Amino acid sequence: MCNACDEGFMHVMRTLHGRRDVLRGIGGGFFATVVAAPVVAGARTSDLGLADKIFLAGRIHTMDARNTIVEAIAVRDGRIMARGRREAILALKGPRTRLIDFGDYTVLPGFVDPHMHSNFAGLRPWLDLGPFTTATMGDARQKIRNAAANAGPGAWIQGKMLDPSIMPGRELTRADLDQLSPETPVFILESNGHNAYANSRAIGLAGLTRDTPDPPQGRFVRDADGELSGRLEEPPAFQPFIRVMSSPSEAELVGFLRADLDDAAAKGCTALHDCGIGGLFAEADIALIEAALKGDAPVRYAGMLVSTHYEKWKEMGLQPGLHSPNFSFSGIKAWSDGSNQGLTGYQRSPYLNSTNRGALNYSPEEIETLVRTLHSDGWPIGIHANGDAAIDVVLDAYERGTGGEGGHSLRHRIEHCSILHDDQIARMKALGISPSFLIGHVHYWGRAFRDRLLGPERADRLDPCRSALAGGLRISLHSDYNVTPIDPLRCVENAVLRDMNEGGGILNPGECISPIQALRAVTIDAAWQCHLDHTCGSLEVGKAADLVVLERDPMTASPDALRSIRVHSTWLAGEGRFQ
Repeated sequence: MCNACDEGFMHVMRTLHGRRDVLRGIGGGFFATVVAAPVVAGARTSDLGLADKIFLAGRIHTMDARNTIVEAIAVRDGRIMARGRREAILALKGPRTRLIDFGDYTVLPGFVDPHMHSNFAGLRPWLDLGPFTTATMGDARQKIRNAAANAGPGAWIQGKMLDPSIMPGRELTRADLDQLSPETPVFILESNGHNAYANSRAIGLAGLTRDTPDPPQGRFVRDADGELSGRLEEPPAFQPFIRVMSSPSEAELVGFLRADLDDAAAKGCTALHDCGIGGLFAEADIALIEAALKGDAPVRYAGMLVSTHYEKWKEMGLQPGLHSPNFSFSGIKAWSDGSNQGLTGYQRSPYLNSTNRGALNYSPEEIETLVRTLHSDGWPIGIHANGDAAIDVVLDAYERGTGGEGGHSLRHRIEHCSILHDDQIARMKALGISPSFLIGHVHYWGRAFRDRLLGPERADRLDPCRSALAGGLRISLHSDYNVTPIDPLRCVENAVLRDMNEGGGILNPGECISPIQALRAVTIDAAWQCHLDHTCGSLEVGKAADLVVLERDPMTASPDALRSIRVHSTWLAGEGRFQ
C-alpha cells in the first residue's frame, strides 16, 4: 500500500482509541475532518468518529492528482471521511454503519457533463426528426406529412434534431414545408440549436414579411428575390415563433427537466453544468431549475447565465457561487458564432465548394467589451466558438479584455472550441483559457466535416484532445445536450477511438487519448472547469461522496466497448439516486 492511500488513517485510529481529547476537534486535515463531523440527533457518543456508510468495491478509481486506486471509502454526513484498504476502512464501522459492497464492480467519481442545456427540456414532446431516429431527409419529410395529416385545429408541428449535414437527401425549403403542411404551421429546429425552418403559415403567424429586419445576432435568411426562405439562423430569429406557438405548461416543463436529470443519473452523472441559463425565459429559467431540483434531486446542478440578460442578473444581485442547495452559478455564457455543421461557424477560410465563411454573432469589439466587463466584475466566462476564426476573435477578446492576465484565476473557457490549431493552443495556455470539447462532433459528424464541409486538413483539427493536453491545457468532454445525448462513457469512447459513425474509419488517430485522460475529462477536470472541484469530481477526503458504480472497469475494457459498460448505480452525497 502506498503511503497516500489511507490518508493518515492509522494515525487517526491510534488517536481515537488512545485519546479522549480528539472529540474536541484538535488537529487538522483528515484528522479534523473525522472528529469534527456534526453530531446527528440521537447518535450515541460511541458512534462519534465512525462512518455512516462504508463503500467497498473491487477497484475505486479516485481520480485524484495521483490517480490513486483504493478498495474502500468511509462516508459521514454525505462526505468522504477516509479511503484506503478494505481492512483499514472497515475499522470505522460501527453498529449503525451501513456497509455497501459492490463486489467486483468498479467505482469512479460521479460523471460531470460540463456543457448541456436545460432549455432543451421543453422539446421533449416535439417530433423527433434527428439522425438517431430518422435515416434520411426523405424520411423526415414523411414524418412531417404524417403529422400534418393528424394535426387538429390550432395545432403546430414542432420538430427537433433535424440534421441535413449527416442525413442524406435534399435540404428542407419553405416550399417543401408548404407542400407538406399547407394549413398547419411548422417550425423545425436543427440538432445544433442554431438553425431552424418554418413554413408560410408559421411565418405569417409570427408576423414576419420580406420587409422585417433581421433581429440583433440573428438572421431571417432570404432567397435571391429577397423573400423569406423559411430558414432561420441563431436563436434571436426564433423568438417571433416562440412567442406565438404552443408551449408546455410550467408544470410540464418542470417534469420534462426532472426526466432529463433522471436520465443523466442513469448514465452515471452526478453533476450537470448548464451553458445557457436564462436563454429562453430569463429569470424564469432559474425558477424552473430550482423546481426540478426539489426533493431528492438526482444530480447537483451548476451553470452559466446568458450574457444577453446581464443587466437583469445584476439587478437580481446574482453572484458566482452557490445559489441554492445543489445549484450554483459558475459564470456567464456568450456566443461568438454558430454551428460548423450548420455552416454558420466562423472560419478562417470558406467551407468546401463555397465562398461562405460563416458569421460572427457579435463584432469583435462587442465581444471584447463583454469580456472586459465580466472579467472586471469577477465573473468566470464561457464563450461559444466553433470555427477557427471565431476562436481567434475570442482569444483576442480574452487577451485585450483581461489586460493579458487571462483566465488563470477565473478559469475562463471556450465552449466547443472545435477547429483548434496549435498556435491557438499556445495562446490559450498563456492566457489560462481551457477548452470544453463536444467530442460527439468527431463520431457523428467527422466524415461530414472531412468530406463535405471542411476538408481533411481542417477536419483533422476537430477536437484535438491530445494536442490540447500536450500543450498544457486542461480539457473536458461534453454532450451539448440535446445536440448529442448525455452519455459520458460514450464521450470517453469517442475521445479514445475517434471513430466515425458514418462509413467507419478514424478521424486523425494522432489525436486519440487514453482512457484515464478521457475519464479525467468527465470527472475531475470537468468539475474544475465548472468550479465544482471543491465538492466533487474526485473521491478525496472532505469531498461529497458522489459516486458512479460500473459493472466493468473502463481502464481495462476494450476501447470500442466503453459506451456499452452498464451503470449499476449512482450516489449523490452518499445517497442512492439511480440503480
